[in-house]
Amino acid sequence: MQEFEINTSQWTAFWNRWRDTIDRLPGLKEAMLEKLGGRVQGEVRGAVDRSGLNDSRGRVKRWQNPHVGSGLGYVAVRADSVEVAAGYRDRQRLNAGALTNFLTSGHKVRGPSGRSKRYQPRARRSRVKGLDFYGKAQAEAEKIAVQEAEGFLRRLTESELRS
Repeated sequence: MQEFEINTSQWTAFWNRWRDTIDRLPGLKEAMLEKLGGRVQGEVRGAVDRSGLNDSRGRVKRWQNPHVGSGLGYVAVRADSVEVAAGYRDRQRLNAGALTNFLTSGHKVRGPSGRSKRYQPRARRSRVKGLDFYGKAQAEAEKIAVQEAEGFLRRLTESELRS
């Protein structure tokens, strides 16, 4: 039986130094995440435009905003949790996140009630195809994340050289 052993003392020392460096630069990681969130937000809003969605008033685009995790571990662009009017005639109040989810992934079309024998539904399909603007923005968002991470490391290195 073969054994494989790794000496992690240098690895532990690296991570301790990494934490010390980040602690000496308060706000740098948060600023990087906010900048990243702003750039990804622009990409998601552009994907909404390119998806073919009729958003002439820009409501769906305005709902898409960056949210930084409380532990500064991530940034996500998602719809704000606000109540908005939805529907056609008998307007109902729905969450903007739910509406965004319907637009992104598609939704079923309500069929006829069956009360009238002569009623012909206007909808000719049983499901509306999703626009997937988050998925379309994801590839570009990953490139943006890599660029921001490289800039973050460059700023860390510069500050490390100055101290």
